[in-house]
Amino acid sequence: MLTPDEARARLAARPLPDNPWIEVTEQAILIHAGYTETIEHLLRWVPKTRWSARHRCWIVPLTGLEMVRTALPEISRLAEAMHGAPPSVADDPAQPLTEATARRLFRDNARLLFGSDWQRETARALGRDEAALAQWLIGEAVLEAPYPTLLEEMHALMVRRAAAITSAAEQLEARVNPQ
Repeated sequence: MLTPDEARARLAARPLPDNPWIEVTEQAILIHAGYTETIEHLLRWVPKTRWSARHRCWIVPLTGLEMVRTALPEISRLAEAMHGAPPSVADDPAQPLTEATARRLFRDNARLLFGSDWQRETARALGRDEAALAQWLIGEAVLEAPYPTLLEEMHALMVRRAAAITSAAEQLEARVNPQ
């Protein structure tokens, strides 16, 4: 287990990726997800981790940094399932596309298509490895394809789904309102 000073040094060298559910303070890592036994089981190996009913978050000592880093994709998935999607920042198309922006665009559009189980369903629909995709989405790994390719795949998937939904809506309308 790390000491708090070792954890601070690791955070300085390699911060946790931006995540709307995670906040790092000088003393602890706060996980702003509701209480669930699943999260409790993920964090049970970190001594002195506790749920704060008053603050409505998990408080993980800095010594648990690597455990949080490892469990981050699952923690994010559980938090989204419980609270819905975090607020999205409006995108300015005039700005150059960065990898961080690409991850956010990919995530927001995947949520729109598939709802709370978007990571699994998106990976399946695109023929991608779910774990590798989850790691890329939190900034922890590089996928075998560059992010513009992933966004092109997401766009094509959205166009196919939109066409399928439009067709189904037209068929339903024809059944409900026959001429």
